[in-house]
Amino acid sequence: MAQYFFDLRSGEIFSSDQDGIELPDAGEAHAMALSALIDAARDAVMEGTVNQHFSVEVRDGPDPVLEVAAVFHSKIFRTQ
Repeated sequence: MAQYFFDLRSGEIFSSDQDGIELPDAGEAHAMALSALIDAARDAVMEGTVNQHFSVEVRDGPDPVLEVAAVFHSKIFRTQ
């Protein structure tokens, strides 16, 4: 088991994971990062955002392991 840290970047906002979580391998870390990205993007898309950049950067201590990133565009033209 290794300790993985999941840092979230949303546009200019960066949130560093100070606690991390123990996972068996990088494959599990990738699945967790993808899930976190989807959750973060879901909130922004529901609000209606244009070209919102998201990434989850995974590291095991100081070293990067992987990154999952996406750009979302959502526009609400009218509510009814």
